[in-house]
Amino acid sequence: MKVKTACPIDCYDACAFVAEVGEDGEIRLSGNPEHPITRGTICNRGRQLAVRRNSRDRVLQPLKREGDEWIPISWEQAMREIAQEVRRTLEEVGHHGILHYYDWGSGGLLKSLNQRFFYGLGGCSEAIGSLCWDAGIRAQTYDFGQANSHAPEDMAQHAEAIVVWGRNVANTNVHMIPFIREAQTRGAKLVVISALPQDLARRADKAIYPRPGTDGLLALAALRICRDEGWLDHAFLRDRAVGWEDLASDLDRYDLDEVARWTDVPVEDIRFLAELYGKTRPVCTLLGIGMQRYAQGGQTIRAIDALAAATGHVGVPGGGVNYAQRQLGRFYDEEAITNRRGANVREMLRPTLAADLLAADPPIQVMFVTRSNPVAQVPDSGRLREAMDRIRCKVVIDTFMTATAECADYVLPCTNVLEEEDVVYTTMWHDYVSYARPVVPPRGEARPEWQIFRDLAAALGRPEIMEGDVDTWIRQALRRWPEGKLEELRERGFVRLEVPSVSWQDGRFLTPSGKFEFASSLAVRDGHSAVARIEVGRFPEDADLPYTLLTVHPRKWQMSQRDTLPEAKGPHPIAELGLGVAAERGIQDGDWVRVRNKKASVIARARVQAEGHPRVVRMEIGWHGQGVTLNDFTSDGLADFGIQAALYDCLCDVEKVAFALDENARASGKEALARQV
Repeated sequence: MKVKTACPIDCYDACAFVAEVGEDGEIRLSGNPEHPITRGTICNRGRQLAVRRNSRDRVLQPLKREGDEWIPISWEQAMREIAQEVRRTLEEVGHHGILHYYDWGSGGLLKSLNQRFFYGLGGCSEAIGSLCWDAGIRAQTYDFGQANSHAPEDMAQHAEAIVVWGRNVANTNVHMIPFIREAQTRGAKLVVISALPQDLARRADKAIYPRPGTDGLLALAALRICRDEGWLDHAFLRDRAVGWEDLASDLDRYDLDEVARWTDVPVEDIRFLAELYGKTRPVCTLLGIGMQRYAQGGQTIRAIDALAAATGHVGVPGGGVNYAQRQLGRFYDEEAITNRRGANVREMLRPTLAADLLAADPPIQVMFVTRSNPVAQVPDSGRLREAMDRIRCKVVIDTFMTATAECADYVLPCTNVLEEEDVVYTTMWHDYVSYARPVVPPRGEARPEWQIFRDLAAALGRPEIMEGDVDTWIRQALRRWPEGKLEELRERGFVRLEVPSVSWQDGRFLTPSGKFEFASSLAVRDGHSAVARIEVGRFPEDADLPYTLLTVHPRKWQMSQRDTLPEAKGPHPIAELGLGVAAERGIQDGDWVRVRNKKASVIARARVQAEGHPRVVRMEIGWHGQGVTLNDFTSDGLADFGIQAALYDCLCDVEKVAFALDENARASGKEALARQV
């Protein structure tokens, strides 16, 4: 049996699947060959969805903590007891004593029904902000009015140069590669800029590896050269932009020799970048979501926007500064799903969640976690565990016993995407929407998340909160779609929404001025400099911690979804070391090392990388063991724009050690039980 369905993972590609179910119940996933983006291929993350559905480690019935043990209970008991905790909290401190923490671990449209339950209670406490990209979204709002991208086909057909800046395409956006190859076949140049080694760099004409967090400095120095050489689009500056003179006069602060020293990029490479943008037409810029995870992350995106705009690559086929695809929002009625109108919501910040929980008044008494694993993903996770210990009742809805679930009082099993119906789309890259059709029935006692909250509403005596059914909710949320589009989606498995393939080609921007804003009035209103500005004094430095630790997206799995990959479950993570780190610390490939800073320490296996910035340590986020997560290393500092975690302003040191953890130490997380190897 073959069934068309879709991937809900929060990434650029939002793939359309074909699922084939064997007689033995094994599920094989492949890409839908008719889909213009998927083209019959999927990544390992997507393929793991089938493995995760049938995993022996999956949670398949409600669990309740009793002491140090997990006891299986019935759904009726779980709903009754959790409803009692909710009712008690409402009576004692009100709805702000209930926290709903969610993120986008599953990106289906109907997942927002979770919020409907809490808003129906009158409100709740809720985490807002971003661990990933909010600073960049705000930056492009200042510059363009909205973060819009070009269609992938536009880049493939028209770009004369492609700059992949901070986006690890091979890991997080694999379906971009065929479009890049198509452009290269036409003769387009490819430049990769990243602090980390990139598989795509092997196909590039040029790879530039700046010091982490200094990309904005690099962009503004290149723009200064373009200004001095006259490599500018004067018609764009005159007719479609405001504030160029303000930025142009500010560029004198970026001395090339000083920029080269701070970025570790030679002056000749800065000139190469300037000439590429200044003399090649058009240049397509593909931005990643890592560059704004620094204290000056938003200013960095503004700097790159300015470089591309001033040199003539905005509003033209084959150009664009492609960071996110926010044009799709107008097609969805989010209120129809969440029913937030009138709810009183107390906001906490994802990046500072631990501190916000500890300071909450009234305190949080009940915490629900959906679509997320905050203990492994939120900064300063050691302090977050401390804050969660003070919460009377913690409920985690998930498919596996995650690091967060291990801290809970109740763990409720939800369905895998292959067991449920939903609509899936991305706000990151392309404009296709896919339909997730149930492929197999739910395993064990797993229920869709909306059903769990419907049952909880009934247990509270408030069934009207979740009144409705899947078809009604989908039709209400998609009521802005053209006639017949939903039926086409269900029949074909995917549809394309009509948004411009070339953003801003009409020259009308969504800024207050209606033009591209090099000097932004909104930025000034929010307390920032009018123009993009990078201050070297804000780069982190510590003589005792000479290296930058980047906790990045994994290659083979999605964030903390490691349960079905044996190589990802070991007690020791991999620490990828730049050549400078390895040389200065006398470390060779395969050595045992200790990665440490003032907050945490972990024993890891070293992997020395020839490419990338030489003084970077790379570890893949989502790992936990030895009594810590990798976010025990990070602090809860904020980036400059929006509500954005500055996770990458994280310094560390590395030393070679002669031991790994024995079995007792693995279980206890205590390094004191280490043995010589």
